[in-house]
Amino acid sequence: MLAAFARPRTGAALALLCACAVGAARGGAHAARFATTVAATPSAEVVTRFDAVFVEPPRRESGEGVGIARVVAGRALPLGCRVRLRLPPGATPEWGDTVRVLARLERFEGRRVPGGFDPREAAAAARVALHGRAFTCRVRRARGFAHAPVALAMKLRRGMEGAIAATLSPEARELASPLLFGDRSAMSPETDARLRGSGLVHLLALSGLHVAWLAAVARGACAWAGGGIAARAWAGAACALLYAMLAGPIPSLLRTVAGETLGALARLTQRAGDPVQALAMGAAALLAWEPGWAGDLGFQLSVAATLGLVTLSRPLAEPFARWPRVHALVQPFATTLGAQLVALPLLLARFHALPWTGLLSNLAAVPLSELLLAAAWLGGALEAAAPGLGWPWLAACEPLARGIHAVARVSASWPRALLASGPDPAPVWLAAAGAALLALSLPEPRTIVARARRRTVAPIAAAIGGLLCACALIAVIAARPLAPPPGAWWLVAIDVGQGDALALCGRDGWWLVDAGPRSAHWDAGEGSVLPFLRWAGVRELRALVLTHDDGDHTGGARAVLRGTRVNAVFASAPRPGVAGPGRRYGARTLGRGDTLRIAPGARVFWPPRPDEAGEGIARRGDNAAALVFEAGEGRARALLMADADSVVEAAIPVAPGAAVLKAGHHGSGSSSGAAFVARALPARVLVSAGRRNAYGHPHPLALVRLGSRGAAIDRTDRSGTRWYVLDEHGARLVDWREGIAAQGPPQAPRAAPRPRP
Repeated sequence: MLAAFARPRTGAALALLCACAVGAARGGAHAARFATTVAATPSAEVVTRFDAVFVEPPRRESGEGVGIARVVAGRALPLGCRVRLRLPPGATPEWGDTVRVLARLERFEGRRVPGGFDPREAAAAARVALHGRAFTCRVRRARGFAHAPVALAMKLRRGMEGAIAATLSPEARELASPLLFGDRSAMSPETDARLRGSGLVHLLALSGLHVAWLAAVARGACAWAGGGIAARAWAGAACALLYAMLAGPIPSLLRTVAGETLGALARLTQRAGDPVQALAMGAAALLAWEPGWAGDLGFQLSVAATLGLVTLSRPLAEPFARWPRVHALVQPFATTLGAQLVALPLLLARFHALPWTGLLSNLAAVPLSELLLAAAWLGGALEAAAPGLGWPWLAACEPLARGIHAVARVSASWPRALLASGPDPAPVWLAAAGAALLALSLPEPRTIVARARRRTVAPIAAAIGGLLCACALIAVIAARPLAPPPGAWWLVAIDVGQGDALALCGRDGWWLVDAGPRSAHWDAGEGSVLPFLRWAGVRELRALVLTHDDGDHTGGARAVLRGTRVNAVFASAPRPGVAGPGRRYGARTLGRGDTLRIAPGARVFWPPRPDEAGEGIARRGDNAAALVFEAGEGRARALLMADADSVVEAAIPVAPGAAVLKAGHHGSGSSSGAAFVARALPARVLVSAGRRNAYGHPHPLALVRLGSRGAAIDRTDRSGTRWYVLDEHGARLVDWREGIAAQGPPQAPRAAPRPRP
């Protein structure tokens, strides 16, 4: 009926409409089912015993096994519920094995830092409802003929991991393991920061680049051996499938495997292969199987970058085709630019930054990463099969890894290599509309009718798309940082776990007081502070104030200094036995009586100068010599106590009625004495501490003392980042999740709490 009476392409339009409707229904059903599963899990933390089957290869590079398992038996959990488990030492389950564990589980939290990572969103994309740590683990190996290919692949993977661990240096291993298996758990914070700053972090995400390269190598080897078209197609598809079995069901990887399989099918059936069609069919098939992957960032970036490669790279380089040598030089730039243009909206929306050095750094790093991938593949596989046979290939990994490190280090060291874009959604929408128009208008049409239409439509669409992309870039370059309204200033306690990082913004710009902790695998400066600053559009800090030399306050300082421009660094003056952090960071020294241009102004209360009264107290240690100062004036005052204890509290002058008191030493029992609280009489108390920290902060007695005078207590360990607006009415806590600009009128003035008899 449609073919006989309808207009041309009506059937195709209806089919597309039906596909969209089915996709929407499938996605909605997936979301509803996952929400039902989460609702059936315990709302509070629970310790329970259950049986589960691992649905992916557990990752072990960090020395601690971590993987996703599906519950198959247990009283407290719904069947089919997925959990992310950290395994106890010595537990070595594999993909498909069943484990019986005693574990402490809890639900995922949402985003705790503006611009930071959202664990709940990432977990929903993988249908993971709970996460936790297993205390005991008894493994029952999977058996049967159907599981044999997976077991063989896991044996090969563990052999390759062992060969790489025994042969490569840590610097080479931290790049080779993610390239091969997608396991980045052992990567150092410095390497991760450099890769992000240089726009190269995508090289270590298993995606089309790696699969296409290895499949091309397999096809080339097959052709060299005399194989025909069919043999080459089978070789490429088999290589892609083997890669997926070794690395596991990673969404971006499976998307590429689907595309490579469709390409092989086209070669086997001698049909014309359309890369855009293969991309669309592969992505649609995977999303029909697992709709949640639509929210996976790796899957999104893989689809976007591949779309840019197959649609924009050729048209961008075509104007130079008449000059072959110039065309050969321009083609790599066009390929990289095409991928980055289509991926730009996702980069701005997720990371709030523009890696403007990525165009050049990718040109140098992509060939090195592909050679490193091939060398690690060959070396690891040969070494696992016959020890000693893969040594030449593994030895080649060292210079290749050093080259990638050098490119990342040089590219990330450029001023503002990651250009903060701020929270404004306008550049994101401009970039998305521009990239879509470019991708739709530039590909060569495949029919004569379409070519005739494109002569008029395509140039206009391409021009508009290019203009929108240019407007997006201009909007990013011209973006201004967030700023408080006139007469007010901001105090933001960034959730960095067990540590301190306070961002203050007044009429003179943004300041940062401390930068959070750092461990072997996580840096609060890189993971929490810098994402917040980029989200806020901050490209320059007026100063970084390091209160004292404890790792939970200075651990992220190097990342902050590396990731954004800092005009000055301040620290307390060194003294015998208490050197402080000033010398390491080239800081200017501060002491009692100094003033800072934070907000309306700040006055340093502690420590004294080395020749002043109270010096004996300050020499007791880093906490006793920490900088204590008060920012703001009148009702808009905030008293920041760093890690001062009750002895220091008794030695500093305090005016009653502070709008916010940052409790000393994360709410330790040795701080926030009753006499000090009675003198300060704060309206609100901020406690910066980490969830389930090993120190028991905040101490219950300290909380009792802090709340005894009627102050409201705000805790980062329970609520994440705390954002205060301070003005003539006092302090107002705002919800940054709902937008800082739309928080309603200020509260009525609140009188200072009266002392109780």
